[in-house]
Amino acid sequence: MIGKSDRRRSEHSVKCGICRAEIEDRAQIFQSGINLGVVCVSCYKQFSADDLEMMGNMFVAYGGYFGMRKGSEFSIAKILENVLKDTLEEKKVIDSEKINIRLMHMALLHGVTPEQYIQSLNLFIDD
Repeated sequence: MIGKSDRRRSEHSVKCGICRAEIEDRAQIFQSGINLGVVCVSCYKQFSADDLEMMGNMFVAYGGYFGMRKGSEFSIAKILENVLKDTLEEKKVIDSEKINIRLMHMALLHGVTPEQYIQSLNLFIDD
């Protein structure tokens, strides 16, 4: 017989802090020592511990999740153009670190892995 606490536990889903996939088998949860969010097995296998920590922190700070806008187009050149345009219109000093963080967050939302982002950025810089 299932008691009240067992029913309540099974009714509440746990979602991955990276991709928002439901984690049905709680034995299949990875939890970082520093970050309190949980990660599904798929994300745990796909990303390094450093990437998981960075992505988790970025989603907590800026919102969203990995692949949230996967169906829409992602172009580093277009996003960089828009970020620079906004910065120049506001007559702000260009802060390359903030721009890189903003670009990385947009890439993650579009389902671009950190490794793919770095490769794309290197190709963009080389052109």
